[in-house]
Amino acid sequence: MGRVIWKENKVLSIETRKGIFVLAQMIKSPFLMFFNSFSEDNKFKESNLENTPILFLHAVTRQFLKKSNIETLKIDPLENYEQPKLWIKENSGSRKVTVWAGTENEKNFISFGENGGKLVEKDILKDGKYNHPSGIYDKSIKELMPKNVDISEISNYELTSIEIYPNLNERLYLCHLKGENIDPAKNILFNIGMPLEYKKYVDIVSGLVKLEDLGY
Repeated sequence: MGRVIWKENKVLSIETRKGIFVLAQMIKSPFLMFFNSFSEDNKFKESNLENTPILFLHAVTRQFLKKSNIETLKIDPLENYEQPKLWIKENSGSRKVTVWAGTENEKNFISFGENGGKLVEKDILKDGKYNHPSGIYDKSIKELMPKNVDISEISNYELTSIEIYPNLNERLYLCHLKGENIDPAKNILFNIGMPLEYKKYVDIVSGLVKLEDLGY
């Protein structure tokens, strides 16, 4: 895979799992906008992004761009996109996480975000440049404690984390399976039950299985 040069409004095809591709658009570095448009043959010639649902906007690392299978497409970008103002900032600290307890699929691993997180207001675009996606925020809106949160309450907000390969690729594949924006990282952060379809994602983020054994 060659070097990916960042250019605002460049439209991309990004491979999730092998053979499944998603449409994305470079906003201002390091943010990518992902669309609810997937292809098994990497052909999006008829796509009109003005009429294509958006999955989410998220910051990505250079490692994600370097490791992912990415192709630049000749598709008109989406214009006049409204930037999100509310985000979820995970709390500091770490904790032990158990998923699928008492079953043959039980996994135990260490994760970030002790005692959940908080809903924060963050203007990611100031003076024509994007602020660093994690860390600093403008205002805390609400504490989000695991025992008081359900997935519907947080589904419209993205984490302030910076996504890496292949965590984000697997998340996008799961969005393809579900037909909507999902984020297993929120299930982990807030101790929300994990569907078994998220097993490979858990294997990736837990580090309990080698990536080469997962097909990445």
